[in-house]
Amino acid sequence: MKLIVKDLKFQETSEILLKHFPEAPEEELVIYPEYTEKSGLRVLKCGNNVKIQYHQDVQYYRALGMVLGDPEEDISCSETAYTSRLGTMFDCSRNGVLKVGTVKRYIEYLALLGMNDLLLYTEDTYEIPKYPHFGALRGRYTKEEIREMERYAAKFGIELVPCIQTLAHLRTYLRWPVTEKMRDNSDILLVGEPAVYEFLEDMIRSVRTSFSGKRIHIGMDEAFQLGLGNYLRKNGYQDRTGIMKEHLDRVCAICRKYEFDPMIWSDMYFMLASEDGRYYSVSEDYEWHEKDKPDKELTLVYWDYYNASEDMYRKMVHLHGKLSGHMYFAGGGWTWNGIAPNYARALETTRVGTKVMKEAGADKWFCTLWQDDGAETPMETCLLSLTYFAECAYEKEVTKERLHDRVKELFGIDSEDLMLLDRFDNFQPEDPYNLKSANPSKLALYQDPMLGIFDGQFKGKGLREYYQDLAEKLEQCLEKEQPQRIRKLLAYYQKLAAFLAEKAEMGLELKSGYDNQDKDRLCVWAGKRIPACLTLLKELHGMREEIWMDECKPQGYEVIDVRLGGIRSRLESAAKRISTWLSDPEQPLEELEEKRVCFWPDEDRIYSFNRWEQIVSASNINEL
Repeated sequence: MKLIVKDLKFQETSEILLKHFPEAPEEELVIYPEYTEKSGLRVLKCGNNVKIQYHQDVQYYRALGMVLGDPEEDISCSETAYTSRLGTMFDCSRNGVLKVGTVKRYIEYLALLGMNDLLLYTEDTYEIPKYPHFGALRGRYTKEEIREMERYAAKFGIELVPCIQTLAHLRTYLRWPVTEKMRDNSDILLVGEPAVYEFLEDMIRSVRTSFSGKRIHIGMDEAFQLGLGNYLRKNGYQDRTGIMKEHLDRVCAICRKYEFDPMIWSDMYFMLASEDGRYYSVSEDYEWHEKDKPDKELTLVYWDYYNASEDMYRKMVHLHGKLSGHMYFAGGGWTWNGIAPNYARALETTRVGTKVMKEAGADKWFCTLWQDDGAETPMETCLLSLTYFAECAYEKEVTKERLHDRVKELFGIDSEDLMLLDRFDNFQPEDPYNLKSANPSKLALYQDPMLGIFDGQFKGKGLREYYQDLAEKLEQCLEKEQPQRIRKLLAYYQKLAAFLAEKAEMGLELKSGYDNQDKDRLCVWAGKRIPACLTLLKELHGMREEIWMDECKPQGYEVIDVRLGGIRSRLESAAKRISTWLSDPEQPLEELEEKRVCFWPDEDRIYSFNRWEQIVSASNINEL
């Protein structure tokens, strides 16, 4: 297809986006863009002529995506924009630092979705010249890499926003001995220490030389032990809200010195105010003292991707209004709870949360794409939940059919194929949206077959048959035409399902065989089934590496490598241990002698547990 855009501003970028629509017919399409003061967009396509009315540049690109996604049809439609700022946040700190090329590809996706913000979450994965240990060996972005991404985003009317940390979540930097004088504890900076503010000024100065925009997100979230480590020893116990306020004011002053308008995650205001220290438990009638409130110009980011109650969102919006007149809403794509996405929870919490934001007139949103515990879920899985989040900003209600059509139009993907990935963890009927974030696939993948930490929960769940069925369904998906990246993704998950079918109940099988002294059964495991598992694992390991290297810088993959390599080693060890026992049954297998216990008291349920070091062993990995 040849595009002729009657506004040179859009010609180059329109041609860039055209590459995402390989099925477009080879004919000329003439596009007449027209700016309008009215928020939203309107598309009128008649034959090969298209008129696009837009208020923001990204709304032009969103409209263009509608046209290119269905080029054979005439179109007459309009959309209301419920947001003035709409974006996503990429977590590039939990080991997976997205390649510059990957970020640029997602910038194109955001444009097609009508999103105008991209927040780059970097705890220590960017440069501060005076601090060579900051982000060392972590794949940190250079200044030029950030500038390149920012320039590319600007082409599409998208702002690249730095999202950094200035209080907590700095564990990977604070591990270095050179930071000793700056630590309150292993994760939190020592408030009040002069070296801390010298460091923070150098940090924000460095960010200013990389980013040209006015907005900056300075974190400030989840500082659970603030003032209770070295600060306590130096100063005695102090009001923790006061400690927070003092630090925040100093950091905001530095931001404004470098012409940044700061925003922060809001949770610490709530955690410090609640009796139980939890984010959502503050009562609706709570009143903060004026001295404790943030600066009136500070923007608070209300993050919430846990609740499915409209009343809870309404309460939290009301409480945020008591603290500030400036609020962003941060929802979530649930790419972070294990090795597969939790789509059901992402879609339901997004539906409820954005509904309330529309009612409240809260018009600044972004979708967080966290990568907790090692970026085990490929970022490509975000497309379904990210598309839904965007559609909620342009539609009053988003139906299943609407989501299916948009995913198909923009990415050439059947949403039902992607939804199969939700089934890795979502199989308990009593929790259809997986609001408890159960992640049995991660537990089954990593738990040691000779120890069976989670076997008490797995017993009677039929996991072998469940994952066999899932593997077959994913195999059927691979028989269809699929975009190459999605084919790789689905092939990886198909192999994962096949592997889990063999491994999920291995611990139960080994324990039962040993308890019953069933040597034939254990001989089959040691001689055939475990070697077959190892073959599957080798293939799985290679596929995961390929996806990682396509998406991310190589630093950080060593964690995935070690984890998958550890599974291989422990499977080999299990086969060896069983073979040794078979040759000398008088020497007991102490691991299998031990009675199994349930991890959770409720043996009928599997819940969320996303801590690899506590899944893989009951022993202490981190500290001895």
